[in-house]
Amino acid sequence: MPMIFVNLPVDDVQRSADFFSRLGLDVDDLPGDDRSASVVVGRDAAVLLLERGRFAQLGPGPVAAAGDPREVVLCLSASSREEVDDIAARAETEGGACRTPAQDDGSVYRRTFLDPDGHAWGVLWMDPAAPAA
Repeated sequence: MPMIFVNLPVDDVQRSADFFSRLGLDVDDLPGDDRSASVVVGRDAAVLLLERGRFAQLGPGPVAAAGDPREVVLCLSASSREEVDDIAARAETEGGACRTPAQDDGSVYRRTFLDPDGHAWGVLWMDPAAPAA
């Protein structure tokens, strides 16, 4: 399977890289490019934090403002409900914002936060004992 790279425009690459690093994610600089960084979210998935001008070079058309309209919600998995709450709390402490209550349907527990640029991120735990949908 190929890797997936989600490209995300940010105002300040270093601020964003520091934010995700403090949430416990691995962040790598991209060699020879001080206008981007890579947040490793899995063996085959990464989010590329690209300075807005760098992001604009990827394709035609204007770059949407974060959250207006909601362009995407990126979601990370967690190993427990407690880890979901911990990541959401750290996001808020580190400059993000939690504006909605936790969602709990019994088999899935989810929190959503905004990063410092206003992009929506979710973190969720799925009960491994719950029947598959």
